[in-house]
Amino acid sequence: MKNRTKLTIALLATSLLLGGCASQKPAKPSGIEQRIESAQSPSEHQAIAGEYEKQAASDKASSRMHQGLANKYKYITTPKGISPGSAYQHCSNLAKLYEQAAAENLELAKLHREAADAAK
Repeated sequence: MKNRTKLTIALLATSLLLGGCASQKPAKPSGIEQRIESAQSPSEHQAIAGEYEKQAASDKASSRMHQGLANKYKYITTPKGISPGSAYQHCSNLAKLYEQAAAENLELAKLHREAADAAK
């Protein structure tokens, strides 16, 4: 019975960790397309820049979370058939993608701040 309990706990833990890795993807700020198309004033460009900065902060937090999950996969014992190495690589890749998304969102924010300055 002890082995069955350990297996159940291991399966639950693995499910939670895998679910955490697979559940999110980088996103763009909601409704941003229409605001970009109509932005003309400095305040409109500043607001868009703020949206991109907010998304970048969220992406950085997601990157840290996925890197933390990847680090956990280095040290856990997984049930037979689940490779901790591939789970580690999956989460590491997501962490890198989120970091890249954060950098791109910050660059877009910078461009809109420049557009705001030019519109003055």
